Amino acid sequence: MWLASLTLLTAQSAANIDASFDAYELRLEARSADEACAVFTEVERDLLNAAIRRSRDDAVLQGASPAQLNQFEDRQRDAFETSCRAAFDLPGVARHRDEVFRLTGFDQARFQGRLQGWTAQRGGVSDDYARWSIVQSLGQGDANFGVFQQGDETGLALSLRTSLRPAYAVAFLRDTSQEPYPVDMTAGGLLAPPDNDPVSAWSAPSDRLVRVFATEALSAQRAGELAPAAGAPAVGFQFPDTLVAQLASLAPREGARIDLYDATGVVIDRYWVEIGALDAAMGFMRLPRMAPQSTAAAQDMTASN
Repeated sequence: MWLASLTLLTAQSAANIDASFDAYELRLEARSADEACAVFTEVERDLLNAAIRRSRDDAVLQGASPAQLNQFEDRQRDAFETSCRAAFDLPGVARHRDEVFRLTGFDQARFQGRLQGWTAQRGGVSDDYARWSIVQSLGQGDANFGVFQQGDETGLALSLRTSLRPAYAVAFLRDTSQEPYPVDMTAGGLLAPPDNDPVSAWSAPSDRLVRVFATEALSAQRAGELAPAAGAPAVGFQFPDTLVAQLASLAPREGARIDLYDATGVVIDRYWVEIGALDAAMGFMRLPRMAPQSTAAAQDMTASN
C-alpha cells in the first residue's frame, strides 16, 4: 500500500501563481491536442479535465471571473495549430502522460483540496467486510463520507460515531440549473461562512440547492466497519449512486452539506463535504495498476508542478 499526496492533479499553491498559470496553459494545450487528435485514453482525458477544473478553481480564487476564463480557454483553443504526428510530443501532452503514468504505480493516493481531501484506495477488496474506496474525513474526524466496496457491491455512504440517534439523512448541493457557478457565501470575507465552517464558504443560497435523501440506513455491522475507529456507537446512511456524479460535477472549491434528522424532522447534526478533487480520485480508481513505486518516489513526484 503506497501513499501519494498528489499536488500534480490537485490545487496549486497560491504562493506559486506563475507556476499555476503555466500548468493551466499546458493542460489547455494538452486538451486542444486531444480534441484534434485523440492523443489520450478515456481515463487520461478524464484526469486531464479534472486537472483543468483545479486550475480554473485556482484562477477564480486569485480573482479571475468564469467569463474571463472561458474567453481565455476559447482563445487558447482557437490558436492551437499542429499536426497530429507532432501533437503526441507537445510539452502539455508529455507532461500529462507522465503525471498519469506515475499514478499507476500507487495503490493509495491522497487528493488534497483547500481544506479537506479525498483518500482513494485500490485493491484489498474483501467479500467479508466493507472498506472505503474513496473517502473524506468530516467534522473533527468523527465521520467518514465516500464510496465503499464489499465484494462486487459498491455504494455512497456516510458513517459516523455519535451518541445521537439520527433517523435519516439529506444531502444539499448546488442546483447547477439555477446557479451555474458557486456563490461566495462570505461576500469576499465580510461575512462568516455558514455554520462557521470554512468548507461552506462556497455554495449556493438555500433556495438554489438540490436535496438528495439517503435511501437507507446502514446495518450496525457495516456502519462500524466504515466509521472512524473508536468512539460512540456507529450509525450510517447510504445515498443514491447518482449523487457521486452530481458531487463530482461541482466546482472543487465548493462544499455540499449533509444534515442528520431525528424522527420528528429536527436537524440534530450537520457535516460539510468539500468537493475538491473528487473527480481526480474517481479517475485514479480506473487507472491500470502497475508495480508499486517506493514511498520516496511518491514524495519526489509531489514536488513537481
